[in-house]
Amino acid sequence: MEIDLHGYHPAEIAFNGVLSKILQQAWEMGDSDLTLIHGHGRNRGITPGLVNTNTGYFGLCIRRALRNDKSLRQWIKHTTLDCRQIGCTSIGLKRNSNSTRKQLDCF
Repeated sequence: MEIDLHGYHPAEIAFNGVLSKILQQAWEMGDSDLTLIHGHGRNRGITPGLVNTNTGYFGLCIRRALRNDKSLRQWIKHTTLDCRQIGCTSIGLKRNSNSTRKQLDCF
């Protein structure tokens, strides 16, 4: 599953529990992988702190939450965080053999 987060601010996704809801709902749908498309953050010029990160501030906030928020580990395999694609973060979700959801709620 891919979710495009363009148009959102990090405060709307990474800092208030929405990322947790997205992960939970994707897991409830039975998906094995989730790709969050947040953009590479370089359209306004290269800032020295973001040169080698393949992302901008939004992506760094999402990746920090995925790495450090231990409550998210109930749905994700935190060792599967893939940051190789520019502007995207991919995560492996834990196996759910009893999927209960057909689609994501609006967030």
